[in-house]
Amino acid sequence: MCIRDRRYTDVSAGPCRAKTGKGKGSSLLSMAWANLGRSRIKTLLVVLSLSLAVVLTNVTALFAGGFDMDKYLQSKVVSDFIFGCAGYFQSEGIEDLIADIDAQGGIAQSGRIYGQTSYLQQFVTEQHFRDSEGKWYPPEVLEDMIETADKNDEGLIANRVQVYGMEEFPLSLVNVVAGDLSKLSDPDRNYIAAVYTMDDYNNVEPDSNWMNVGDQVTMRYGDELEYYDPTTGQVIPAEQADSYQGSLQVRATTYHDVTYEVAACVTVPSNEGYRFYGADQFILDADHFQRETGTSDVMTYLFNMESDEADAQMRDFLEEYTTTVQTAYDYECRQDYVSEFEGMRSMFLTLGGALSFIVGLVGVLNFVNAVLTGIITRKREFAVLQAIGMTGRQLKRMLMLEGLLYTLLSIIFSLLLSLILSPVLGGAVEQMFCFFSYGFTVWPVLLIAPVFVLLGLLIPLLTYRVIARHTIVERLRDGE
Repeated sequence: MCIRDRRYTDVSAGPCRAKTGKGKGSSLLSMAWANLGRSRIKTLLVVLSLSLAVVLTNVTALFAGGFDMDKYLQSKVVSDFIFGCAGYFQSEGIEDLIADIDAQGGIAQSGRIYGQTSYLQQFVTEQHFRDSEGKWYPPEVLEDMIETADKNDEGLIANRVQVYGMEEFPLSLVNVVAGDLSKLSDPDRNYIAAVYTMDDYNNVEPDSNWMNVGDQVTMRYGDELEYYDPTTGQVIPAEQADSYQGSLQVRATTYHDVTYEVAACVTVPSNEGYRFYGADQFILDADHFQRETGTSDVMTYLFNMESDEADAQMRDFLEEYTTTVQTAYDYECRQDYVSEFEGMRSMFLTLGGALSFIVGLVGVLNFVNAVLTGIITRKREFAVLQAIGMTGRQLKRMLMLEGLLYTLLSIIFSLLLSLILSPVLGGAVEQMFCFFSYGFTVWPVLLIAPVFVLLGLLIPLLTYRVIARHTIVERLRDGE
């Protein structure tokens, strides 16, 4: 029997049959699309909430994947272990400790870095003196320093300097900018390497040293020293230096000068160097350093292990050794920095994942609510459609297409937002973290897309099955 009540059909009486034409107006897809357009604000909110969850997941993956462990370790550590005095190079007795370390076995490569503990100066031009010391002293003090400083026959000014002595292994870990480091070991020539500093992004700062390959620099090694008051010129006996109340400086009374040719320009990773700045830095090979300075003060001992097992055993030994046996000494190891890096990356993953989950849950709930309320409020409309000829299968397909359109719009919108936001955010993070390398990715969007498709199909289907338990007549009467 055909229902012709205009209350339900809103059409004139006539044969009750659904259109079967394939025109755009009667297709299930066009009907589903039109239904989404009924409440554009609601549709937009659902799409945005779902898209935001996907974009946050994509950004989290971009951040976590962009953190480069090699870059991070490059700025933190150069060998598996670095051992030295807790004060960094109060080196008395360290050779006995190094022997204890070597006795543990499993060491693949090792070498000492000797630190400058004796009097040493370099001779520089007045302009370089002003450039380097002017950052630390006011103009009137700087002029007084220039006036009272020692000068050589060429008129160059004696200035402070920091020099390393490195054995072969630690020397192999410095970064060569220009020149040839192998010349440092030439026993018949005086070669030296000029140390340049790097910024936070491992770029060489060109003004951080005044020497280039082929230049010559003269070093003054103090053989005998005295303390004096620069204001009065009074010489202070060494035994009174610690208790002297006035200004006190040290100078060499006897010395020898050595002129070096710069064989290479290098950068030294921060954990291999002095870890403080303020003076030009240079590197000598270990033999030249000990011969000229007359000292064998070991600043640090660097070594790599043969295997992960040997690494773990050495770490346990050093932890016990520096905690209970030689408490004045300390160590750093690569694994500690690896753990630090992984912890930081895990933090980003945890926070980003939690935020993405919360926003995603809100988005899914919005989607469920939109589909559920849409179907319930249109219960009478669906009954009318079925009364005039639409089958239950067609109705289910139309509802599933509506859900699918929601999710497809969300995926498309997520891709567009990722294309726009990822380069911007990636560039910003690269500026914040020197160990971050931006690389565009959309794999989280592609992984989430099938899940969204399933949600778009299943939620409308399950909701329809609930209302389909009632007959068409019951649903028509419920709508009255």
